[in-house]
Amino acid sequence: MKQILNYLILGLSMLLFAACEKEITVDLPPGKASLVVEASINQQFPNLNYVYISRTIDYFNPDLSLNGVRNALVYITPGTIVGNDTIWNDSARIQMIDINTIPGIDFLLPGFSGIYFNPTISPQIGVPYKLEITAEKERVIGYTSIPKVVEIDTVFWRQEFDTQEGDTDMYVTFEFTDGPDQNNYRLAIQNGFNPYLLGWGSASQFRTFDDAFLNDGVRPYSFFRPFNFGDTLSLYLTSVGRKEYLFWESFARAANNGGPFATPISVKSNIQGAVGSFTGYGVSFRSVIIK
Repeated sequence: MKQILNYLILGLSMLLFAACEKEITVDLPPGKASLVVEASINQQFPNLNYVYISRTIDYFNPDLSLNGVRNALVYITPGTIVGNDTIWNDSARIQMIDINTIPGIDFLLPGFSGIYFNPTISPQIGVPYKLEITAEKERVIGYTSIPKVVEIDTVFWRQEFDTQEGDTDMYVTFEFTDGPDQNNYRLAIQNGFNPYLLGWGSASQFRTFDDAFLNDGVRPYSFFRPFNFGDTLSLYLTSVGRKEYLFWESFARAANNGGPFATPISVKSNIQGAVGSFTGYGVSFRSVIIK
């Protein structure tokens, strides 16, 4: 459990530290801090089942590591769908553990907090789940389920020699079979020696797309920017619910919107009481060495 937690913490810390920019002196009024939640469950990788709770901060605050919310009560409860109702199985409710209660964690990651994890949780496809958080007298609730997994069928590539750079460019395509129902996808790409994500935030890239234009059949997905010869490329094709898809799509648009002074874009949370998402991922995973 300690090793899994260490991997998770390192992965999430990579996400947070990657968001840091050099400090700029700008006189902006502080805004009201709101709870921010990233909660994730999936059917395959235990280290990707976690809840991260933080607070929104002022623009250009350089210290993100101290922003996690400690000592929250966090529970995930499975349910059963009966007709139009969902019956929640309180006897199977699992408490997610504040990692700061683990002895020695402050020495390993001083000042880092807000991660909740439990290695005993084992989410299943098609089961509804309820997230409940009580943090600093505020309550958060969210619902999700893990959709049916859409498997990656094949991964292939072609190579082109770049005469200017002297490199061999590798153009990668993978194929999957999209079913007749509406499907929503979030693709995580990990390019590096270690094929396994240490947390969703450690992925090299993300793509969010649905099947509004290409539906019910074999579907190719091509990367227009090349990879390098010999790269280890890991693909996490995840199926997500529609509300979860809309959150991550709006999150990506906001992140690419030109900074805090651009036209505001609303992030479409699928939880109540906080900004963020409770996302169930149906994960299909493939890792290849491109050569």
